[in-house]
Amino acid sequence: MSVTKFERPAPENSFFVTLLTDKLSIPDFCDMDRFEEIMKEWAIGTGMATLAVGKHGEYISRPFNFKAFCSELTRKNPEGGRRCIECDKKGDGVYFCHTGLVDFSAPITLEDGTVLGRIIGGQVLPNPPDEEHFRKIARELGIDEEKYVAAVHEVKIRTKEEIDAAFHLLTLVINSFVRASYSATLNELGLQERSHVIASLANLYDCDYVLDLSSLRFHELEATPFWHSRSLLAHNASELFSFSLLPLLSAESVPDYLTFTDLKTLSYRLEGRHSISLEILLKEEGWYRLVILPVFGEKNEKSNQIVVALERIDEEKKKEIAAQKALQDALEEATRANAAKTDFLSRMSHDIRTPLNGIVGMTYLAREEKNPQTTEDYLQKIDTSSKFLLGLINDVLDMAKVESNKVVLHPAPYTYEEFESYIDSVIRPLCEEKSIHFSVHIAMAEGYLPLQDKLRINQVIFNLLSNAVKFTPEGGKVSYSCLFSKMPSENKLWMHAEVSDTGIGMSEAFQKVLFTPFSQEGRSDTANNRGTGLGLAICKKMVDLMGGTITVKSQLGKGTTFIVEAPFEAVPIVKEAPKGPIKEAPTSSFLAGKRILVFEDHPLNQEIARRLLEDKGMVVDLAENGLRGLTLFKLSPLNLYDAILMDIRMPIMDGYEATRALRQLPREDATWIPIIAMTADAFQDDVNKSLAVGMNAHLAKPIDPKLLYATLEKEIAEREKQEKSD
Repeated sequence: MSVTKFERPAPENSFFVTLLTDKLSIPDFCDMDRFEEIMKEWAIGTGMATLAVGKHGEYISRPFNFKAFCSELTRKNPEGGRRCIECDKKGDGVYFCHTGLVDFSAPITLEDGTVLGRIIGGQVLPNPPDEEHFRKIARELGIDEEKYVAAVHEVKIRTKEEIDAAFHLLTLVINSFVRASYSATLNELGLQERSHVIASLANLYDCDYVLDLSSLRFHELEATPFWHSRSLLAHNASELFSFSLLPLLSAESVPDYLTFTDLKTLSYRLEGRHSISLEILLKEEGWYRLVILPVFGEKNEKSNQIVVALERIDEEKKKEIAAQKALQDALEEATRANAAKTDFLSRMSHDIRTPLNGIVGMTYLAREEKNPQTTEDYLQKIDTSSKFLLGLINDVLDMAKVESNKVVLHPAPYTYEEFESYIDSVIRPLCEEKSIHFSVHIAMAEGYLPLQDKLRINQVIFNLLSNAVKFTPEGGKVSYSCLFSKMPSENKLWMHAEVSDTGIGMSEAFQKVLFTPFSQEGRSDTANNRGTGLGLAICKKMVDLMGGTITVKSQLGKGTTFIVEAPFEAVPIVKEAPKGPIKEAPTSSFLAGKRILVFEDHPLNQEIARRLLEDKGMVVDLAENGLRGLTLFKLSPLNLYDAILMDIRMPIMDGYEATRALRQLPREDATWIPIIAMTADAFQDDVNKSLAVGMNAHLAKPIDPKLLYATLEKEIAEREKQEKSD
């Protein structure tokens, strides 16, 4: 049944004139506002759709609860509308429409059987919708399947018993109301008949009472066993509210409940209103809606009687509360995220501008300075600021990867010798600069090596040790101790590591937040040692990722100890010569005369690459994009180039495409020439992708010249060694 704009017919001028003709219609003698109120209350209470039509098919009420599934999709479809018209002819009673929804139709009659109109409606399902069934109908009607299925899920589900009961209740109540209104108009029925309508409506609620505000007497219309037992506790209306209901309420509902049930002000609050309601929470029974309606007598005059009804709305209210909480949580999360973003941008602006100010300022001074010694000092400070800026960028990227769960650990056997060599090379020089006594004690589990992500465990320990050195005054002590022990009944090792210093220590307040991103203790004795405030936060995230813990003990003026504990898979020690890291001390004479093809689109980076390579006597050819470099290599004599430095992000053809195309060229040197990525894409995923397309090594920008020379020497030397063996 389609729903159109409703215009209620105007009643005839004389009811008695129409009584003698066949023009009699329900609006002629019924209070249609009350008529619609009954239908609306029924629709809300049952979740079903309904409307009323006159005996000629004209609408005499507004539609209630009609779903888009029928009114907007099925009825408005040409074939769907035709099928619906056929369904409309099925007659009286409850029936299935052609889509499988339950509809109903019932006549509105007078006592003598005169048909004045019909109640039609339903639009509910007896069972959860069979999606495949409705998809089939959608295909038959040419309606979008997803839209049709989504619409049918909006249709209420009711049992056969509920549908039958609701149908008969509405039929009974509407017919009773119409007949009572008809009789009242003829002065044959008064307030007694109208009370039957109220009694019929009582079935919509868990309990219903009629209260007389003058005598304070009450009468139970209908109630479940529980509410019936509660009403037995009261002898009058006041006791009904105070003894029967009040003790059941949760504390939060009591104040509003007392105001709502104040009998002294109730008549005033009902003035001009059809009803008032209040949602209350009971301690054990959950949420209810308490409704109070005035009872009207003859000539629509308000009497001293009211109807009090309780409707259980626990499930509905819980959904509403859950939705409100979800919205509130989302708002709070958005607010926190916005505050964190603002704080992050503010800190980044400060922390990036500080080293940039040093770089820009010292660059200007270096240009103006004539004294070479002073110029060298300026350049050293530029180098220091540049490294700080690079460290800040790396920390931010690491933090971003950790927060987005993109850090993947790559465990491998890690020997004592390899780790000690790393510590000696990066930490001991820092200690020697400040005359700090540095001691290392590592106890391995006999016969086993831990499987660790070397990059990440080094990152954690280096951060802790470098902080210890930074905040320990000259002549102090810094120590690192680590004990690996075999875990019982597991093929794992337990690592207990401690980093201790005799430095300035931390306050108890700061120890509570030191692992929070950007946390820094604002003290005068730390002003010259400020970092990004991300290092310890990254350490915490990395240790968490390893399944371990990191804790701290510190006292102001006495020092600090960080404790890192974590489990690691164990592997038996296999005696073989360890492969050391690339040495950073190249033999410059080896690289002299080597010809290098550089793929690089940025002019400044081209200049830097050329100068770095030519300083070691190498010959350089430049290509501003991947296609140009590929063409130069294609046209070059066989074995002209000794190595290729490959940028990744270039116009026309990027480094990945260029490498794949170059490796497939039909010439011998295309298969073995060393290709080294030299790019600002610095994540492990970028390294893996470079190696996967056929590159030999990966260098992250900004380029460390010593590592560049060492990598070129290693890759070219390995290629030449293989060539001789062939």
